[in-house]
Amino acid sequence: VHSVASSGALSLRAGLSFQPGKVVVLGGAGFVGSRVCKTLVESGCSVTSVSLSGVPPEWAKGEPWVEQVQWTAGDAAKDDLKGTMSGAKACVSCVGVIGFDDEYLAAGNGPPTVEGAKMAKAAGVPRFVYVSVADAVRDNVGSIALKGYFAGKKESEAAIAEAYGADNSLIVCPGFVYGGDSFAISPPRVNQQYGSFVENTLSLAPFKALAGVLPGVAGLALQPPVCVDDVAKAVTSGALGLQSGRVDGTESIKEAGAAVQSA
Repeated sequence: VHSVASSGALSLRAGLSFQPGKVVVLGGAGFVGSRVCKTLVESGCSVTSVSLSGVPPEWAKGEPWVEQVQWTAGDAAKDDLKGTMSGAKACVSCVGVIGFDDEYLAAGNGPPTVEGAKMAKAAGVPRFVYVSVADAVRDNVGSIALKGYFAGKKESEAAIAEAYGADNSLIVCPGFVYGGDSFAISPPRVNQQYGSFVENTLSLAPFKALAGVLPGVAGLALQPPVCVDDVAKAVTSGALGLQSGRVDGTESIKEAGAAVQSA
């Protein structure tokens, strides 16, 4: 089992075996959440997705793993989901919204996960995993724009820390996430082929060195993005109890996700 420090570094703890069980994914029909559901199914978990739509996303229609997920409609900010969470070994929150209104951003990125963590704890779920945002993004963008977004994420992280602590939770903190077959404007997203090229390029030593010395948004722009599949693997490692604490940034996320493949 690996414990993850706030710096993103991994340290080895006593080895334990974890058996896949039921996992509830809040926001399981979204861009990240649906990939989390897919990866959990491939890892042998019994998966329940809770989303406003209650149906799988268009990109996944017809894929075999979809039939192994229980797709449920619900709103973690308003609905009592303790019955849905009962018997789960982990709860994952991939809930999040993007936009320009701070009230909308705070409401969409805070209460669903805050209430979700409280309900999961009350239902006896032993682990909680959350997809948040990289510190580099928060530090360099938070004072300029999207204040409600970052406030909601911070509120969610605080609620998880209070309910679960670092040993029984994992906070996954990506920067720019890419993947899929298409480009999108809201939220901004590039496809797998283009995103992979950018990640590989910005992971080269000269760009990494520049990113480390350039100030503010300029340095942030040179941080390599992370593939949505790597985020999903890191989340799965947390749900399975292979990782705990916090993983921040592309390298740490990929390292955490590798635990799923080696488990």
